[in-house]
Amino acid sequence: MAKAYFTDKDSDVYTFPKGRFLPVHDPIRPNQIVGVAGGGQVKVADLGTAAQTFPIIMNRITKTQRDNLISFFQDASVNYKQYAFSFTDEAAVTVSVRLWSDVLDFPISKGALYNVKFVLRKEISS
Repeated sequence: MAKAYFTDKDSDVYTFPKGRFLPVHDPIRPNQIVGVAGGGQVKVADLGTAAQTFPIIMNRITKTQRDNLISFFQDASVNYKQYAFSFTDEAAVTVSVRLWSDVLDFPISKGALYNVKFVLRKEISS
């Protein structure tokens, strides 16, 4: 299985140093509001296209690998959440995504290695 990677609009590439932490989850969240009416009937309001997210978890990467990831997100062609970029997963499926996490936190673990956890959101085309 190939390693996942990001590509921005300037063709800069960040290749994951190792595979995502297993099991890999790519949840889909329906964009609906659900409630129960006074008579007990279920009411659903469909608010549009469902959102698909990609939680990214990598454990025990080096400081250089962490710094390269931060540089990718800080690059003017991505600018954290501002611009979409491509995410190619381990099965070579490429989707347009945007950083969706409010905070990037990279705690140091044993051996001066870093853990990485953030969420990407698939771009919905109009």
